[in-house]
Amino acid sequence: MKTIREVLTEGTLLLKESLSSAETPFLDAMVLLSFILGITKEELLASYPDRITKNNEDAFNEILIKRISNQPVSYLINRKEFYGLNFYVDKNVLVPRPDSETIVETAIDILKKFPAQKYVLDLCTGSGALAIALKYSLPEINIQCSDLSLGAIEVCKKNSRDILGEELKTIESDLFENIDYKFDMIITNPPYLTDEETDKMMNNAWPEPGMALRGGIDGLDYIRKIIMEAPDYLEKDAYLLIESSIDQTENIQLILESGNFYNTRIIKDLSGRNRVTLGQRI
Repeated sequence: MKTIREVLTEGTLLLKESLSSAETPFLDAMVLLSFILGITKEELLASYPDRITKNNEDAFNEILIKRISNQPVSYLINRKEFYGLNFYVDKNVLVPRPDSETIVETAIDILKKFPAQKYVLDLCTGSGALAIALKYSLPEINIQCSDLSLGAIEVCKKNSRDILGEELKTIESDLFENIDYKFDMIITNPPYLTDEETDKMMNNAWPEPGMALRGGIDGLDYIRKIIMEAPDYLEKDAYLLIESSIDQTENIQLILESGNFYNTRIIKDLSGRNRVTLGQRI
């Protein structure tokens, strides 16, 4: 029998040679082997000299083959850490990215300064990562989640039960179609890739749901609609926070300013890149 270190080294080399998109082959291999063995990454490192059973080695090789076929690690283990919390993910939802923590932190900062603002909507919620991270940090807020995808809504419900111990209110809705409340804040990470970008990814067998990516010719179709319709669902002076790609933020700020919003600004992520655009309803 091989040692855990030997198997991990072989798996890392296989990913490095076979998968051009694997930016972190060692980390990928370590996460997958830890999953197969049912131990943490730290326990895996401490177990380097230990022998691995043939069954576990075979299972590891099988999951490596799936990773080589371009399936994200998060889908293979049905888990992704976001904002220090472990979320369940599957092919019904986008995998939460660290960049999205910026919109959570911005929302927390605003809500702490204005404690009277308690009612929040997470539009296009997907896995529920934004809403659940916000509720986990500020348990006193009332937050609702909406999404067009029933599969995404089920994932969101599961995550809220597992992480918060309660099921957040979720609404199946095409943007504001089935929303009938007014909120003190709306946060959203809507589809914002261009059609060209989305087509390229889908043609390369990108595993995440295309409907959560495609935002029209310039990627701003949903964002324009959200900005146009959001005032009807926001209290006076309430906030709209939108996550987007780096090169869209200035256009989004102009769209906000041409609509019913003031005090608009752009928030940078931890890498110093434009990430979130926000404004207050007039």
